[in-house]
Formats: sequence, structure tokens, C-alpha cells
Amino acid sequence: MNQMSPIAAEAPLIDPDWLLADPHARFAELRGQHRVIRINERSYYVLRAADVVPLLKDDRTVQVEGRDYVALHRIPDGAMARFLRDVLLFANGQDHRAKRGPFARTFSHQAIRASRDGIRAVARNIVAELPRGESFDFVERMAARVPAEMIASIIGLPVSEASWFAPRIYDMASAVGPIYPIADHDRVETAASEAYAYVEEHMSARLAAPKDDLLSRLVADWQQTQDLEFGCLVNQVLAIMLGGSDTTRAAFAITVSLLRQRPDDWAALQADRSLVPGAISESMRFEPSVANVPRFTIEALQIGDVMVPAGVLLQLSTMSAMRDPELYSSPDDFVMRRTDHPRLHLVFGQGPHRCIGEMLARLEMEESLNALLDAAPGIRIEIAARMIGFGGIRRITPMMVRIP
Repeated sequence: MNQMSPIAAEAPLIDPDWLLADPHARFAELRGQHRVIRINERSYYVLRAADVVPLLKDDRTVQVEGRDYVALHRIPDGAMARFLRDVLLFANGQDHRAKRGPFARTFSHQAIRASRDGIRAVARNIVAELPRGESFDFVERMAARVPAEMIASIIGLPVSEASWFAPRIYDMASAVGPIYPIADHDRVETAASEAYAYVEEHMSARLAAPKDDLLSRLVADWQQTQDLEFGCLVNQVLAIMLGGSDTTRAAFAITVSLLRQRPDDWAALQADRSLVPGAISESMRFEPSVANVPRFTIEALQIGDVMVPAGVLLQLSTMSAMRDPELYSSPDDFVMRRTDHPRLHLVFGQGPHRCIGEMLARLEMEESLNALLDAAPGIRIEIAARMIGFGGIRRITPMMVRIP
């Protein structure tokens, strides 16, 4: 395998393009030989479940700080760099608690479960509006709409404007990965600048004229405490929008693509809706929309015979771990009725940084899948979706479908 170039006693250096060509197969090949690899001098990937799971909460690592993320990726200063330096995803300790705290009650499992009827109504309305008898892109016409419209409704943004802000959020999401898309920086920067201005305008309006929504509660609390700068609070809202839309869009589209290509599974779901949650869990394992959890080493640590130095990115590859036979039986098979999922699904992370929107994502996908099974059971895949990427937020290709 001449793509690998061993360096002394370090982890082998792997060509990212070689990984990108077929990440599941390449991870499997590497996982059998190595516990740790590198894709550059300062980015290490941990591949085996036995290492990934405990390292998710290892106190020798911390969540990579936004300023370090920006510096490591050499991101030009601007709206995108400010977002990444501010965002709760790249914060630790009290800073992380201060940024996450205002959203915790709204996104609690109890609060989101209480929203199930509203989620169901949104999903059914979208399915009812899908074209019949013609080919269309399912990612754009359904998978993107459900999470964008739901997050708008929860936050207090006009649902009618979801189609405007969603593409900008998706462009911003491309910056969260193992390699910053520097060639597309102008597009990403424009998206970040426009999205920031949009949210800031709505939040400033709530200062003058509050409503009964999350944005109004956020700015009212901010007026009382001002624990964060106002611009930082705006960026936290953008982070919630990003986390609540792009990853679910891809996860739901690939779920439908995988299930509809398995006629027996699709028929079983139509007959027994209790199988829906398990089908979604298996899809998120089999083709995750988020591929890894980034950590930053604050001291050197040894993984097998590899000494990982302090001050580097330690990418915990949940994507690789969820195909590890030490964690799952027959990991390369899609098993809808799988019973060996861990209690906490790895795709949502672990510890204080576990995805705040987990329950919302699950309910959106469950209700959307049920809506399709009810109103469009004959949906046909003409061009299946594919997930692209081996780190960060993965991209999904268009998915052409037809409903008779």
C-alpha cells in the first residue's frame, strides 16, 4: 500500500485523497493494521472502537478550541473565522457551559418530545407537496426542508425564510471537516457573513419588540446578564441552526436511500412502524453524516505503540469505530433489526459535548419516514444518494426519486 509512508515511531502518514476515494474500505484496511494514522503533521485519526470510545471522555484531551481550529486550518479572518472562534462546538469548561446553557431547556428530550405533533405536521405537509409522476431531487425537496423548517420554528425565525437561510448554513457546514475548503473560501465567507447578518437582524428586532419565541428569551436573558458579547450569542444561534439542519438533512436522505433499496426492509417498515427508530439508528451507524469527534491533546498520550504528542488534533473516527467488528457484529452489513447498538449512539458523541439536538434529529427523521410510508410508499430511487467524506460533516450527493 504505497499510499502510506511510515515516519519513525509515529503513526503512518496517509494520503487524504486515497482515504476519500473509498473511506469505509480504506478504514477497514487500515484498522486491521493500525490503531492510529495521520493525514498531516498535526492531525491524527484514531480508528478502533476500543480506543475511540474511552478517548471521547479522556481528560488528557479537550475539545479543540475555536482559535486553534482556525489557526490549524489557516482560515482567513472574517465572518467564518469569527464563527468558528465563537461557536460552542469548539469551547470547553465554563465557556462551553455558558454558550450551551441558554439552549439546554429548549432542546431537552422532554421539551422536544412535546413537539412531536408539530414535527409530524411539518413532515406530512412537505410529503403532501412533493411532485407526483416526475423525477425530483429528494435531498432538496424534502430532506433539506424538514430540519430547516423545524429549526426555524423552534428558534422563532419565519418558516417561509428557511429556503433562504438553509443553503447558506449548508455552505458554512463545509468548513467543519478535516480539511478546510480553502478553494471555496469566498463562497463560505459570503454564506457566513449573510447568515450572521440575517440572524443578527432578527435578534436585534427582538430587543425592540419581543415575541413568544426562543430568540426573544435569549436576548431578554442576555440583557440581564450579558455573559457573552451580543455577536457571540448570534454565532451560537447560527451553530444551533447548523447542527439542527445540515447533518439531519444528509442523515435522513441516506436513510431513505438505503431503506428503499432494500425492498424487504421497506415492506417490513410499512407493516410495523415500531421498526422505524431502529432503522434510523442503523442508517446513522452504516453511513453517518458526521464522521468524527475532534479533540485536542493537552498532554502526550500513548495509543498502542504510537505516542501521540501534545498540541495536536486527535480525530476520534466514530465512522471507523461504527464499522469495527469488535463493537458490532457483521459491521459491513445493513441490519435494520440490529440489537447490538450501544446505549448511547456514537454518531452523537459523548460527554458534555454530546449533540444537544439528538432528540430533535431522531424525531424529525422518524416522523419524516412515517410520513413517506403513509403518503408515498411507492417512492422509487432513480439515482441513489452517496455520502462523501471521511471526517467532520460529510456531504451528500443529489438523490433523484419519483413518486407514482
